[in-house]
Amino acid sequence: MLKLDKSLERTLEASLRENVTEAAVERGWNYYLNDRVMGVKLLSGDTLFASVRGSGEMYMVSLDAGQFKYSKCTCPVGGPCKHMAAAYFTYLAAAYSSEAAEEAHSRMLISNGRFEPEFGSDAGTPQAASFAGQAKPETNDPAGWLDWMEGKHGDVWKKCHHSLHALQPVLQTLKGAARDWDKPLQRLHWMLSVAFVLNQAEKAIHLADTFSRYYHEMSFIRMAEPWVEHYYTLSLELEPAEMGADELAWADFVKEYAKSRAVRPERMLFEWTYLYMAVCERMSELPEWRERELAAMELEAAGEGQEKNKTFIHTVIAMLHYFVREDREAIRHLEQAEFERIQSVAYPCASQRLEAGDWDAFGQWMAFLYRHVLPCRNSRQIASFVTLCRRADMEQPDNERWSRYMTDLLPYSYSELSEHWFQTEKYGDWADLQLLLGVRPDDLDIQDVKQVTKADPACLIPLYHQSVEEWIAARNRQGYRMAVKQLKKLERIYKTLKKTGVWDRYLHGLIRKHGRLRALQEELRKGKFIS
Repeated sequence: MLKLDKSLERTLEASLRENVTEAAVERGWNYYLNDRVMGVKLLSGDTLFASVRGSGEMYMVSLDAGQFKYSKCTCPVGGPCKHMAAAYFTYLAAAYSSEAAEEAHSRMLISNGRFEPEFGSDAGTPQAASFAGQAKPETNDPAGWLDWMEGKHGDVWKKCHHSLHALQPVLQTLKGAARDWDKPLQRLHWMLSVAFVLNQAEKAIHLADTFSRYYHEMSFIRMAEPWVEHYYTLSLELEPAEMGADELAWADFVKEYAKSRAVRPERMLFEWTYLYMAVCERMSELPEWRERELAAMELEAAGEGQEKNKTFIHTVIAMLHYFVREDREAIRHLEQAEFERIQSVAYPCASQRLEAGDWDAFGQWMAFLYRHVLPCRNSRQIASFVTLCRRADMEQPDNERWSRYMTDLLPYSYSELSEHWFQTEKYGDWADLQLLLGVRPDDLDIQDVKQVTKADPACLIPLYHQSVEEWIAARNRQGYRMAVKQLKKLERIYKTLKKTGVWDRYLHGLIRKHGRLRALQEELRKGKFIS
């Protein structure tokens, strides 16, 4: 069996320990012990895919070791659950040994590996008093204000060894400095304040040692979420057409501040690309502003010498074209970027064109996404892509392109595709999908099977035939009993369709084929299939 990289295994286990409750870990362990996990596979090097037999239903689990937030289970919990834990234990047993699974089970029940933020004296101490003595700038010059922020608060990041609590009062102090400003300029001051504090957090993360960095990053990102959301909210309130000279200068300064971080080639804690683009999207309402920024970014793309984040540069150029509906040019530039890093930009672009009913542009975006998703076979990429396909297929049911995209991505798209065909009442396609992937009728939701039996019973016949043969192939008494149980359901379908002659020929052929299996013959006799 293919194995995850060791570092990814440690990251995945840490994520499960952090997000799955101990009770769910225990239930997942019992699922593993009772062989309720089927077919664990490693996809695209960093994602485990498995099916887990729940309480009367089969659930599909994907565990993204690299970015756990993209992990998914189709169970009703809607988040980290026992099925994920069960899938991980099964993977360890298959890849290494049952002892490896037991060791992981023990580690996941020990809570001292979890990161708990420290609430020291810095967290509750107002910072304003310790920064007294430096006068605020007397002008509205954004560069002067940034210098003041750096002078008064530029070392606070050194106090963020375990959490960002020391930065919360800093942000409050900075925002308070502009409390009496006119609202439009105050909004931009606050955006710069948030960006400054986020940059302090970028510095602070380097205080973490290699072993605990992952926990620090997750903690920092969670704590900074309200700040980032506030920044985006403020950016949406920008009114470029009504801006005076001072506001335009501030908007350019905030944009350049975010850009100077986004253009760096090293990995950053926060998504500075989106902080930058939040300003660009609003300011691009001014044609001259957009043209000026586009020219500047094209110079950046053509420049040589200093190492830069080329993906960021091409993404920005692409979006500046997208804002004025130059989709082909936008896609051309995204082709020159790393898909892994731009897909969170590309999917919303496609979605907006779909919502606008621009099928030509939407088709261009989907073709671009399909070219990159197909070879990657990464579950988190496929989920977003298939969601778009499902929406398109609902609005264009006669266009086979969307169904073809989804089927091309099997088995990774199984869960979404199965649900889609069922909801759109394409029961024949739905049944063929179960048949293709070897899903038995008793593994499916009983209400779903009843609905299909009522609406289109004929499409279930091949599915029951396959299930009967698989249970017989188990070569044990329980398998034979299950085969007989499936035969009873199959018989009812044939009678409903008034094909008793076909049923009789099928049954007699089955009995002759397996005539040497004495235990099966006994079960058939108990089921009154043999007199």
